[in-house]
Amino acid sequence: MKDGIAGKVVLVTGCSSGIGKSIADLLGASGARTYGGSRTVCQPRRWTFLRLDVTDEASVQEAIDEVVRREGRLDAVVTCAGVGLAGPFEATTDGEAQRHFDVNFFGTTRVIRSALPVMRAQRSGRIIVIGSIGGLIGLPFSAHYSAAKFALDGMVEALRTEIRPFGIQATIVHPGDLNTSFGASRIFVQDVDAAKAYGEAPRRTLEYYQLQENSAPGPDGVARRVLRLMSRRSLPVRVVVGSPLEKLGVLGKRFLDGRSFEYALRKAYGPG
Repeated sequence: MKDGIAGKVVLVTGCSSGIGKSIADLLGASGARTYGGSRTVCQPRRWTFLRLDVTDEASVQEAIDEVVRREGRLDAVVTCAGVGLAGPFEATTDGEAQRHFDVNFFGTTRVIRSALPVMRAQRSGRIIVIGSIGGLIGLPFSAHYSAAKFALDGMVEALRTEIRPFGIQATIVHPGDLNTSFGASRIFVQDVDAAKAYGEAPRRTLEYYQLQENSAPGPDGVARRVLRLMSRRSLPVRVVVGSPLEKLGVLGKRFLDGRSFEYALRKAYGPG
């Protein structure tokens, strides 16, 4: 991909709010031929909306086909669709976990899998996956959310080598806390009786998450980082976007022994 994104054809999932909307808005304003896909209908000014449900393989394929039909190519996909699932691991049912993974992990892989034949045929393309700092650090009372984001990180790391011979690159962006509607739409586990065994720890921890999110910056910083990645000659394996403290936490996990890091994590999140 040459430097600059003017005229590049990009599909952004999860475009109705938060990170996805911010990325679609910025790419559209920067001259990319931007398509945004989500289940919620949008009325954008500088990009084109497509109805897209990442949990439906046919819907994903139809969106990819429509972009290619209109533009003749697909230069990049940015996968942002995601939901939160919170509560004690023990209180999370298989059904809740499966629905969560269907959006956060398999929703992403469906989009990438559908885009790859187009990119292989044109011998170029970029895949930018939006992960989470929770995909590098296991977050208490968000075990399945962290698990899905960890899975995305490993998937991208493995995928990079497979697609390199075709001129395709991939990276994952791990944002820290952001002030978006994500926290307000976070799904809580329904097994209240099982959760009672953990006392006030889940509530205190989730209140802390919400407080951090409410005081965090909006998603525009992540959008700007994605814009810069689109212009880079070579994509890194992963990128962390967050506060100095959040970045320090990622480094701390790398260099501290496991027990020391867990102690620091308990002090930060206060789950007990």
